[in-house]
Parts: sequence; C-alpha cells; structure tokens
Amino acid sequence: MNKIIGIVSGKGGVGKTTLCANAAFSLARAGKKVIAVDGDISLKNLDIPLGMTDKSAYDLTDILNGCDPERAVQVHDDYPALHFISAPQEIESAPDPVKFRDLCMRLRASYDFVLIDAPAGVGGWVRDIISCCDECVVVATPDLTALRDAQRVAQLIADSGNPSARLVINKVSPSMIKRGYLQNVDDMMDSVALPLLGLVPTDDSILIYSNSGKPVAGSKSVCSGPFENIAARLCGKSVPLDKYWRKKKNR
Repeated sequence: MNKIIGIVSGKGGVGKTTLCANAAFSLARAGKKVIAVDGDISLKNLDIPLGMTDKSAYDLTDILNGCDPERAVQVHDDYPALHFISAPQEIESAPDPVKFRDLCMRLRASYDFVLIDAPAGVGGWVRDIISCCDECVVVATPDLTALRDAQRVAQLIADSGNPSARLVINKVSPSMIKRGYLQNVDDMMDSVALPLLGLVPTDDSILIYSNSGKPVAGSKSVCSGPFENIAARLCGKSVPLDKYWRKKKNR
C-alpha cells in the first residue's frame, strides 16, 4: 500500500529534516519509489541533505498554482527512484490546503512513499499536512523540552483522528542513559505516549554527510543501520532494536 508519511516535530533542531532525507535515501536503496516533499515553506532545507540544491527553478507553490509537476519534480542523480519537490524560499501565505491534498493524493498514486518534511510546531500549515497523511513520524531528542513538545504534536495528531503516529528519538547517547543523565527509552516513550519507530544515536559525522548531501545509509556512520532499520519498519518489516538499546524489562 502506497503511503503519505509526514515527518513532524514540536521543537526545531531535533534532526527532522536529516531523518526525512535519510529515510528517503534508505527507502530508495531498498528499491522503493520515493518522493520527498519539502513542506517547510520559507525555511526550506531538505534539498541540502538530499544533495539536490538548485536542481530546479520550480517549487511546491508552482505546482499548486498549475505548473506541470513533471517540470518541478527533481530526480536524484545517484538514486533515480528518489524524487524531490522543493519548498519556496518566500511565500506570503500558506498553500491552499485543498490543492495540497489533491497533490498528495496524486503523488501517492505514483510513488510507494511520499515523505513530507513538515515545519516544526503545531501551526495551521502543520495541521494541514497532518490531515493529508496516512502516518506521521514524530521526531524528538532526549531532552525534556523536545519530549514535551513532541507530546503536544502527538496529541495534535490524535485529535485530528486521521493518521497513526510513531516516535523516533534522535541524537541519543547510550552512555548518558546508562549514567542516569537521560531518561531511559521506556520513559521517553511514555512521556510522548507513542510507539517507537526507531532510535538514532548521536554522531558528529552526521553533519559532514548532511552538508555534503550524501546519504548516511550505507556509510560508516553508526547511524547508518538505525536509518535503514527505520526505513524497513516503515515498509512493515519487524526489525528489533540493537542490543545496546534493550532493557531487561522490555515492553
């Protein structure tokens, strides 16, 4: 079943865009036809970790205003199954939600996965994106402020009555959890009240890959496996957590 998946977060800076890019890379590497849509209007960034900066003169608003999608959709040079729609750099108002929903439905008919990188927060445009999705991935980091904001987004999704949602906790340090400086994984899940999709460890090399537009999946980064596992779970596969995340008291 083809899916529209919204990548959302309550707080900025938690790695939402990096996750969206690497989920797209991982799904394409797994043979899926994927389109990544930058929904963060006026603050577009998804093109950078995808390595697709300045590949097209057209963007999301051009499509919604009647531009032929084939002219605006960009195809990745190294991963032909990975396509991309850029966000506008500037816009006076949020896109028309009816036109956006229609576009999402058309994309879902043509792609295995439509990944939408939403803005952080709980604004009206975020709500419009959520309403178009079959599933949402809520991204947070282990700090309490990010987890609290993630819980607010999770509640927003629940109140919408539409998509299911799962949690990705990013930039996690196993050693800090072990030393008691961070909540354990079970407590993080409980605080957001969402099932877990994946855990991504902290790794300074992520910045290098993102800035160069290269996929973390398939690299030597410790995050390569976690990103690929998240993609596999999005495909419906049962993939256990790595051993160092497991607790004696499993849920």
